[in-house]
Amino acid sequence: MTRVIQWATGVTGMMSLRHVIARADLELVGVRVYDPAKAGVDAGTLCGARELGLCTTADRDEIISTDADVVLYMGKVETDTPGCFADVCELLASGKNVVATGSRFIHPRSLHASLADGIENACRTGQSSFLGLGIYPGFVGESLVPILSRLTARVGRISVREVLNYSTYASHDLIFNAMGFGHTPEDTTPLLANTEYAASAWIGSATVLAQSLGLKIRSVQGFREVQTTPRPLTVAAGEIPAGTVAAMRFGVEVDCGATTLAVEHLTRMADDLAPDWPTEIGYEVTFDGEPNMRLHLVIGSHDEDHSERACLATAMHAVNAIPTVIAADPGLYDLSAIAPFVAHWTNRSTVI
Repeated sequence: MTRVIQWATGVTGMMSLRHVIARADLELVGVRVYDPAKAGVDAGTLCGARELGLCTTADRDEIISTDADVVLYMGKVETDTPGCFADVCELLASGKNVVATGSRFIHPRSLHASLADGIENACRTGQSSFLGLGIYPGFVGESLVPILSRLTARVGRISVREVLNYSTYASHDLIFNAMGFGHTPEDTTPLLANTEYAASAWIGSATVLAQSLGLKIRSVQGFREVQTTPRPLTVAAGEIPAGTVAAMRFGVEVDCGATTLAVEHLTRMADDLAPDWPTEIGYEVTFDGEPNMRLHLVIGSHDEDHSERACLATAMHAVNAIPTVIAADPGLYDLSAIAPFVAHWTNRSTVI
C-alpha cells in the first residue's frame, strides 16, 4: 500500500484527492490546505467522497513531518515559485518522493540552475525522486511530439498549441492576478504582463522537447498578445469589465537550427473574442516538413467542460505516475528521461 499526501486542494488538487481515496492501492495519510475554512475538515467530506476519519491541515510543518511514500504537490508555483520550490525541497529531503504539477516544475534547470540544484541536493539527502508534469505543459508536447517524430523524414517546424475557454475556471488568483484577465492591456501588475515571465511558462516544455528530439537550442524568443472585450463579461472567476483583457496568447519560439519549435497557449473568456486567432478548442501538434502532419486532441467531449476535464486529466497524470516515480532511482526527472508509465484503472479487466 502506497502512502500518499495530497498537497493543495484547488480545482485539480480536489480531483486528485478524490481519486487517491478511491484507489485500493493508495492510502491517503495527509492533506495540506491553504484556505482556513478547509482546515480540520474530514478529507473525504471535503472532496465529496466517503468519510475517512483523516482531517486536513493548514500546518505546513505537520505535513512535512508526516510519514509518506509520495506527495502529489499542486501548490501555486506560478505565483509563488520560491515558496513552492522550498516546499518541494523539504519534502524530498525528508525522504518523500514528489510528483508536482505546474509549468515551472516541468524542467527546473531551464528556469534557473539553482532551482534544479536545490531539488537534486534534496533528492540525494532524502534518497527520493522528483517528477514535474501536467497536461500542457507536461504531456501534449513532451509525450506526443517524440512519438510523432518517428514518422518524419525532415521537419522544419514543430508547433504545439493549447486553445481553451477559461470562462468556467474559478481560480480568481490565476485568472486575474497571474494571467491578467480583467486588467487593461497597459497594466503591468499581473505576472504574465511581463513577456519574459510569460515565456518562462513554456521554456521548460520546449527544453524537454529539444532534448527528446536531440536538438540544440540556439535562442528563445518569448511573446504575449492580448485582446479586449467590447462588453462586460461575467465568468466563474469574477467580472471582466468592457475594454479589459479577455483573450490572450503567449508562448515561445525556439531556434534549433534547421528546426524551429513553437509552444503557445491561447485562452478566451468568450468564444467570439479574437476571431482571427485559432478557434478550435483543444490541443494541436503540427509538423511542417516531410510529411506534414497535424494531430488534434480534445479532452472533454459530448458537451463536457473542456477546462474542467483538462484539470481531471492533469490530476490523473500525476496519480498514475506514482508507481514509476517511487520505483525510480533517486533524482530529478523530466518526461524525456523517465520510463513511460500507464494508467491503473480500477475497472480494468484482466486480458489473457
